[in-house]
Amino acid sequence: MSNYLDWQNKISSDRKIVPLFYIADFSISPVDKIVKEEEEKVNLCNYTDVYKNTYITSDLEFMEGSASENEINRFQIYDGDVLITKDSESWDDIGIPAIVVGNFQNTTLCGYHLALMRPKKNLVNPKFLFYCFESKKHRTQLEIEATGVTRFGIPKDAIGKYKIPLPSLELQNKIVEYLDREIVKIDSLIEKKTKLIALLEEKKKTVINEAVTNGLDTTVTMKNSGIEWLGKIPKHWEVVKLKYFIDINYGLSQPPEYFDTGTPLIRATNIFRGKISKKDMVFIDADQLKSNKKIILKKGDIIIVRSGAYTADSAIIDEEFENSIAGFDMVIRSKNDLFSNFLAYVLLSDYMLNRQLIPMRIRAAQPHLNAEEVGSTTLIKPSLEEQKLIVQKLETFFQKNKESINLINNSINLLKEKRTTIISAAINGEIAL
Repeated sequence: MSNYLDWQNKISSDRKIVPLFYIADFSISPVDKIVKEEEEKVNLCNYTDVYKNTYITSDLEFMEGSASENEINRFQIYDGDVLITKDSESWDDIGIPAIVVGNFQNTTLCGYHLALMRPKKNLVNPKFLFYCFESKKHRTQLEIEATGVTRFGIPKDAIGKYKIPLPSLELQNKIVEYLDREIVKIDSLIEKKTKLIALLEEKKKTVINEAVTNGLDTTVTMKNSGIEWLGKIPKHWEVVKLKYFIDINYGLSQPPEYFDTGTPLIRATNIFRGKISKKDMVFIDADQLKSNKKIILKKGDIIIVRSGAYTADSAIIDEEFENSIAGFDMVIRSKNDLFSNFLAYVLLSDYMLNRQLIPMRIRAAQPHLNAEEVGSTTLIKPSLEEQKLIVQKLETFFQKNKESINLINNSINLLKEKRTTIISAAINGEIAL
């Protein structure tokens, strides 16, 4: 971080370094999401609107809120305003910009956790100011000013002192034209590659569902499953209730004390589409819980989220998380002739997840599942030998799929690096226009 202002020594002689307060009026919005009857109804441009969009336009779906007359006067957004994220759960998400384009029929305000900048158009092209925040090299100024532990924020004076390499308005306009032309090409490539990853992810779902409902042999004789929405299945497969082939236990009933190190506690937030994420993982002292052996996870155990937004999501325990502790969800352990890895794929399939588990979880106001409901689901079961062959085939496919996604992600990262390099170089005068 010691070299975060090195770019100042590299700017061309036709630029002067000025603080943001010299070229723009700025303020931090206090307008929250609480609707008050005595206030005027407004639309709120919130954190996610800025974080996810380059342009803030009237066709975005804004949240409805309310504001006082003073707040409306101070924080109503107009064409050319630049908004940045002021607070975030991650310090490197500080200062992410979006620019307001066009005017708004409805009163729309800059919301909480954001800062609003109104460029002085006789000094700075609003889009040039936007690019000064798009540049990772320049935005580092704000990142190092961020304070906090679980949530980070930047003080108002740090925004005002943000250093801008300012050329003439004429040159700013040329830089904006150049960057608009070049960045749209890069962004278009990134978008295409991102869509390709989404297609590969969607392909995984299709392959799973096909394998666990039809098997691997396309020539096998089929029979009517007896379930209308399921249709035909291989003739030699059984239609059974899941409860006869599994044991279900619940995890912890009360949260234990958390530590920075120790035994991982697998919670709902760590489970996503069959995988266990280490992000936001907490640790406990397992010695305090040894008496409850049911919550100590074994390889092949499957955790299924039983309540909240992630209800019905699941993941299988591999060697890395063996002997971890189950959080507050259900632990499924296969028995008899049901292969746990096969069951893990079944729980991710359309016929189990979307046709059975998800409809169960939305019956009540608060999404939830219980052991009886999970056990009552229909399982289409091939022989144990065939289950293992299906898993082997799926794992081979997923390995190739993962390699393809990794290659695409690497190319996206290179494009993003090129993007920020071009922006920084243009702003600093390292590119001849």
